[in-house]
Parts: sequence; C-alpha cells; structure tokens
Amino acid sequence: MTLWLIGGTRESAELATRCEPNDAWVITVTTARAKNLYPDTHASVLVTRFTAENIGAFMREYRIRKILDVSHPHAVHISRLAIACSKQYQIPYLRYERPPVVSDCENCFYWPDLTALFTHYPLQQERILVTIGYRQLPVLKRFWGQQTWFVRIVPDPMALTTALETGFMPQHIMALWPPVSRDLERAIWRNWGITQVIAKASGAPGGEDIKHQLAQELGVTLHLLQRPRIDYPRWTADLQVALAFARDARP
Repeated sequence: MTLWLIGGTRESAELATRCEPNDAWVITVTTARAKNLYPDTHASVLVTRFTAENIGAFMREYRIRKILDVSHPHAVHISRLAIACSKQYQIPYLRYERPPVVSDCENCFYWPDLTALFTHYPLQQERILVTIGYRQLPVLKRFWGQQTWFVRIVPDPMALTTALETGFMPQHIMALWPPVSRDLERAIWRNWGITQVIAKASGAPGGEDIKHQLAQELGVTLHLLQRPRIDYPRWTADLQVALAFARDARP
C-alpha cells in the first residue's frame, strides 16, 4: 500500500522526516524549490502538476492506496483532485488543516475574495501592499484607482511578468522567498509607508500571525482572504493524527 503525501508545506516536511525505510510513501510538490524541503526523507519526491487528465496514471503507476493532503490552505485545485481520486478509487483520504490564527486585532478583516473586499471596503488614496501570490493579481485591474500599489511576490519569472502586466510599477515590486521574518516584514511596511495590507489567511506557517501583530503595532489595516471552503471527507488539525494515518501505509 502506497501513501500519497501531498506536500509543499513546512508541516509536510516535518511529517516526511518521520518516514522510515520500510514506509511506502510518495511525496508530490509543484516546484523544484519545494522539493528542497525534503532533504532527509526516505520517500520518493516528485515535482509535478496534476490535472484531471494525468492524475489517474499517477494513481495507477504508484498504486496509491491512501492520500494524506498537507498542501497549502489555498491550494484548492490539488485538494479537489485528491478528494475526487479518493472517491473514484475508494481509498482513505485525510486532510491536515492548519489551525487558524486566533487574534484580537481590531483592524483585521476577513473576506471571501477580492471582489467582496473592494465592493464593501473601498480603498482610495491608500498605500496598499498585496501578498496573495501572483495568480490572483490580474483581478486587481478591475479595482485600479487612486491607490498606490505595492506587491511582494516570489522571485519567479512568471510572477514578475504577471505583476508588471497587472500594472504594478517596477519600483513597487519586491521578490522574496517566504518565510518573511517579523523584522523584515516591519521594515517593508515602514519603508513603503503601507496603510493597508491584503494577504491570505494561511495560518502561522504562512506568516499570518506576524501580520496580525504588525497591523496592531503599526496601525495598518489588514485584509485577509479566507481559506476556500472545501467539504473534506476527513480532516484533522493534529499532526500526530496525520502521522498515525500515514504510518499505517506500509507494503
């Protein structure tokens, strides 16, 4: 029986260190850089991007019999594909869901998407930092106005091209690999005179807790895009439960 560990996160890397030589695991990530999260694992690590057309071949080739989904909270596509596979092949599926950040930040707001944010909370003449990844940036064209926009992206050619095509000025683009420390985050906000931040509600591993703290400290308004709603067949917020599920996947 082979366990499919959907990775790319720090939690998945922590689980991978528990993989022993006789554990039949295969880990998938979407970038070569993400593969570097697993330097010491005994499991196979594949760099691939799944579609509805190619995922079946993967399931058959690796004889997947169990799925542990530890992907990013906003990685909707792969989670939905994995859930569909668990139903099609009638195999167990478990989602590890990061615990939400609990905060009493008064100037922090949650939104289902960017359209809801800009419809109900118009942002005019603000200095806005966007840290939501590059794929959603084109949506901002619909709300371009009197704001001064800044964006932080990963140092990837596609991300840079998307930011420029969206309309961000080159001097207002910063490329950094996460995680971003509290001190560096604070310095970025202060240097650019940021008054509003738009980010994803991605939990403490994604730096959400740091953003809450700095919003309070600096008087910046924080807008967080909520995690997509997915009807997971089974989920846990306990890494020990996830590990117990995974360690049952032996030949």
